[in-house]
This record gives sequence, C-alpha cells and structure tokens, in this order.
Amino acid sequence: MDDTPKAFLEELRSSMLKKRVGQIALAVVLAEAIWHLVNSVTWNFIIPIIGRSLEGHTESVLFETATHRPIPWENLFASILEFILTLIVVFYLNRWVHRKPSLSVQEEIAPEYSSVGEALTVPEAERLADREHR
Repeated sequence: MDDTPKAFLEELRSSMLKKRVGQIALAVVLAEAIWHLVNSVTWNFIIPIIGRSLEGHTESVLFETATHRPIPWENLFASILEFILTLIVVFYLNRWVHRKPSLSVQEEIAPEYSSVGEALTVPEAERLADREHR
C-alpha cells in the first residue's frame, strides 16, 4: 500500500467515482449555490421592486425598507460572483472525479547506436541484437 499523497488522492478519486458519493456531494454544493443565488435575487432585487411599485401602501414589514433604500447591487453582485466561483469549482472537481486513470509509466529505453554512431530504430536494434546472439 502506497502512503504518498498522490496515491491517497487517486484512491479518494476512485472511491468517489465508484460509490457516486462525489457526484452527490457536488450536486449538493451546486444546489446550495443555486438556492443562495435565488434567495439573494429575491431579497435584493424582487422585493425592492415590489416595494417601490406599491409605493409604501402596504402593511407588510417586508416592504418598509425596500421603499426607502435603493436596490443593494453590491449584495446581488456578490451573490452572482459566489455562484460563478462555485460553478467553476464544481466543474473542475467533476472533471477530476471522472478523469480516466493514467496509464502506467513505461521505462524510457536508451537509444541504440550503430558502429558509425547513427541512432537505430527499434526494428534495426532488434535485428542487430539477434545477430550478436548468434
């Protein structure tokens, strides 16, 4: 068993892929970000517009501050930015979970040279090795 961080991450990724835990966790994170964005749009954009359209002629406490102050664009912008950053993180984590396993690293074979110093291709090197063994 390999105890390196790379092996740990590879094992974590494979277990997340097999059990679909990773996909469910990413879906929950994305759903939470969408819910936060919808909540922010409702409270920072829709409620102030409704409050202004009613011109304060309502008994609801929801519309009292909405008629007195402008739309809080900084809160709305922050929520949109948070959603975009969450979307980027979820996208790259999903790519990491679904990444194909890497192939095993092959040994690099040192090139063989002829008697005059020219590099031989693999078939030429095999023929030369066969001649030497005979």
